[in-house]
Amino acid sequence: MAHLPNQRRYDLDWLRVLAFALLILFHTGMMFNTWGWHVKNNQTSVLFEYIMRFTHEWRMPLLFLISGAAIWFAMDKYAGRKFIAERHKRLLIPLLFGMLFIIPPQVYHERLFQGQIFENFWQFYKTIFELTPYPEGNFSWHHLWYLPYIFTFSLIMFPVFRYLKSESGRAKLTACVDFFEKGQRILGWFVPIAISEIVLRPFWPDNANNLLADWAQFSTTLLIFCFGFMLASHIGIWQAIERNRFKALAGASIATFCLYSIWYSDLQVASVAELVFYRSLRMFHLWCWLLVFLGFAKRHLNRNHRHLKYANEAVYPFYILHQTITVVFGYYIVNWQASIATKFLLVAAVTFLGCWLLLEGVIKHNNLLRLVFGMRPKRAAQSTNALKTEPVRVSLSVE
Repeated sequence: MAHLPNQRRYDLDWLRVLAFALLILFHTGMMFNTWGWHVKNNQTSVLFEYIMRFTHEWRMPLLFLISGAAIWFAMDKYAGRKFIAERHKRLLIPLLFGMLFIIPPQVYHERLFQGQIFENFWQFYKTIFELTPYPEGNFSWHHLWYLPYIFTFSLIMFPVFRYLKSESGRAKLTACVDFFEKGQRILGWFVPIAISEIVLRPFWPDNANNLLADWAQFSTTLLIFCFGFMLASHIGIWQAIERNRFKALAGASIATFCLYSIWYSDLQVASVAELVFYRSLRMFHLWCWLLVFLGFAKRHLNRNHRHLKYANEAVYPFYILHQTITVVFGYYIVNWQASIATKFLLVAAVTFLGCWLLLEGVIKHNNLLRLVFGMRPKRAAQSTNALKTEPVRVSLSVE
């Protein structure tokens, strides 16, 4: 089996950009569905829940999968200590900056929404340094939780990944991946994550996003992250994914119908056997949809576009900024007498526009700001962009 050539994977670029765009719309929708969130509209919609429950099953796993795939390419560029240093620079620095300067305004407005009173923002801001974790305290990484997970996964898996990139390691990886290229075997990769959910989910039923006491989510997302690394290693496995895209779509559609029948009916999932079936079904549903996105993207999106390079660079700042803009602006309009659709479109538009204005007007012109928002220095970015071909770039989830 041939290894992937050292060329840009535009399909992964497109998937990453589209996944983060969906994330912004998802967080906007959280104001209007029936679930709890930081600020809530004066009216909610069950329709939002129906739609968002579907996307919630696979939206973050897709990003973890792409992140793992990106590590394969990044390790061609950064080796050894340089890779570790790059992980700190591209993930840890933006995380710490975000926790000190980006997250506090949204926590402040969340506390105001809950009825807490502060003389001013500065009085609230000082409580951050009590370092009491959210939700009891105000020290939080909120939507940036993805960064410490990717940072931790990158470090703990680095010795394994480095071995798999070696000559002997590649031979073993090739033998493993070769087996799953045949027929529909790639569909069976849901089994390890199903086992993880079956064993660990009873002890950690909710995704807390706190890294240290969330082992069901930690295990499942780590497996998906590692799957991404393995998938990126060879051409043949991508061909198998592309070849099976319609079978994956059929499986995903059937699983979606079954899950909605469970979620929105009087069916009770209580016995051990029922829980095993339910958690296996959810992971099969998740994995099939990931294969659908990868397969159709490989078929139709593995091509460049004049706006793709700009979107790739903008993804990380947009990710860091978006939820703060959504929460802060949303706080001031939740009691307006306007339809849910009008408010949703307004909040989404303000969020996208606010991120773009901050990126274009401030962030991209200053190398210090570029650093804390996870972007390459301006000169390095211009030099890299001048190349005609390169490995897939890892800005947030990829490099």
